[in-house]
Amino acid sequence: MVNKVKFNRDEVITKAQMLFWKKGFSTTSTRDLQTVVDMRPGSIYSAFGSKEGLYSESLKVYATQLKLLLASHIENSETVLDGLHAFVVTVLESAEDGCEVCMLIKASTEFDHTQPKLKTLTDDLLQQFEHDLSTLFDIAQQRGELPNTHSPLEYARLFQIQFTGLRSYLHRPMSKPMTEQLIGMMFTLIKNY
Repeated sequence: MVNKVKFNRDEVITKAQMLFWKKGFSTTSTRDLQTVVDMRPGSIYSAFGSKEGLYSESLKVYATQLKLLLASHIENSETVLDGLHAFVVTVLESAEDGCEVCMLIKASTEFDHTQPKLKTLTDDLLQQFEHDLSTLFDIAQQRGELPNTHSPLEYARLFQIQFTGLRSYLHRPMSKPMTEQLIGMMFTLIKNY
């Protein structure tokens, strides 16, 4: 008789993702994972290969969720810039405590040559997001939303720098009332770049 899987894989990944996002990979213990996902270490290792395997899946799911959220806002907006603006607002408004900074950015600061698989995965996912943004800025330029004074990649990089900085800044106490103003400043900078 074959043993049936006694857990919901997507649910486990989602719970682990939130834990990793808040605590980071290195400071998340196997005991933390066991408690949050309600699985024994042997079951975690059997299902995901290792803590690294579960983290990798969590990071990939996060990147996919980010991409789908962005695509949804672009699809439901009249312009690319309106879609990007709506995306930024949604991400900032939905940030949970401990998750204000992008999980990919947190990961990029955590991993180095000592964890080459996770470093490469993080770099690849960040590169893919930058590519997706470049494509959107190319479309925005083709539609006349932005001038052709800079390449789509330069606009994508400016967006990422501003968005990352904004997410970090809004993590400070008493900064929430400035959110709308700061988002406005971000998009004014992009339009005038």
